[in-house]
Amino acid sequence: MSDTAPQLPPELPVLPLRRTVALPLTLQPLAVNRPVSAETVNRALGSDRLICLILQRTDADDPTPDDLHRVGTVGLTRQMAKACGGMNIIIEGLARVRADLITRTGTSMRAQITPLPESFERTIEVDAHVRRIQELIEKALSLATGLSGELRSVVMNIDDPLRLVYVLASLLDIKPADKQAILEENDLLKKLQAIV
Repeated sequence: MSDTAPQLPPELPVLPLRRTVALPLTLQPLAVNRPVSAETVNRALGSDRLICLILQRTDADDPTPDDLHRVGTVGLTRQMAKACGGMNIIIEGLARVRADLITRTGTSMRAQITPLPESFERTIEVDAHVRRIQELIEKALSLATGLSGELRSVVMNIDDPLRLVYVLASLLDIKPADKQAILEENDLLKKLQAIV
């Protein structure tokens, strides 16, 4: 039985994401160059470094709360480096959450959040899906010369099926809407099937 539910504050700054979905249990580099995003990152760095990362429904440069999905990921800002026109950050996805209320003040957004812990049982069916995914990865790595052996060892050594889903979803070329669907899905088997 796995349960990913770290202690989270009831409200967090929101970082709206365009065409990118931040996933729990993964590390993700992000380029931050919009004023709304830079202010959010700066506020987080000045406190507990936690940010609620939520996919936008639109490509708006200046999104409103209505432009955002309601399920996102709380991330911990691991690194930040100034870049031309903005900054680059590395986010560690900690937990899946629902944004119950998103408010905007000036150029910053905040969300009242409810954790959406993900529990599952290691069943025969779950293990069969994990083996199937590992077989597909082996096959893909044997066919593609550009993929590194490091990727094989990283993926093959992930024992947690939920982490495997999220790591692969972050590595594979999947549309943002499909990654969002995986994030919102509560059933581990359906998440595994989506990755296959």
